Amino acid sequence: MKILNLFALSLCLCILISCSKEKEETHVFILMGQSNMAGYGELLPKDTIPVDRVFMISTMAKEPYKWQPAAHPLHNRLSSDRFGLGLPFAKAYLKKYPDVTIKLIPVAWGGAAIDDLNKGSETYNDAIKKALFAQSEGQIKGVLWHQGESDTVDEELADSYETKLHQLIADLRTDLNNPKLPFIVGNLAEFYGTGKDHNAAERVKKIDQVKKALRDLPSKVKNTGFAESSDCKSIDQHMVHFDRESYILLGKRYVQEIESLLYK
Repeated sequence: MKILNLFALSLCLCILISCSKEKEETHVFILMGQSNMAGYGELLPKDTIPVDRVFMISTMAKEPYKWQPAAHPLHNRLSSDRFGLGLPFAKAYLKKYPDVTIKLIPVAWGGAAIDDLNKGSETYNDAIKKALFAQSEGQIKGVLWHQGESDTVDEELADSYETKLHQLIADLRTDLNNPKLPFIVGNLAEFYGTGKDHNAAERVKKIDQVKKALRDLPSKVKNTGFAESSDCKSIDQHMVHFDRESYILLGKRYVQEIESLLYK
């Protein structure tokens, strides 16, 4: 009887250790923002092939949540959701850490101002519910954020952007019980504000104001990072969205930033 009890105990310990190791090697990332996070790049046939070791919860998924193999477009909220930076990020991350499994929670919404994404909004609540579900089987390693264009349309939104961004980060960390949760922001495109639709002096002033709030984030909020958008190109005449190659470049830059926070 004692031998059987010891065997059962050993078996339970092995299962617990195995589950713990699997959870430790499952890295979860939340993708938040608007269209440049959802992805606006050219979508090629090969992009619909799932990426090995990368999984996702569909943007429009309802409970009970299920993981599915991740492929472009990661977001499926709008017809404009195409090739974005989420999977290039995952691929670049896996090159550095090939033994992990990545699980993505894409919740960006094209055209959304920060008020549409902060605490109390439907999108925020959706992100929290999915993240809490994901915590049971993996570690939330960070939030990737690319947003701000919609907050450059008037002075009040631009003036309040930095305060709202800082509060959103604090709320996420509180609601996910992770006070040091890494939060990486990407800069708005350098070419944003040069097209005829958005190049009025007053609009450029507000664009620069939001860019400054993003760039200054790491110096004002701990455990945050800033991914530069230099050398990126536009896909559209409005000079707002990045092209396919730029999303690939941005994905790699987000990895550099998250790595500097997680493994410094």
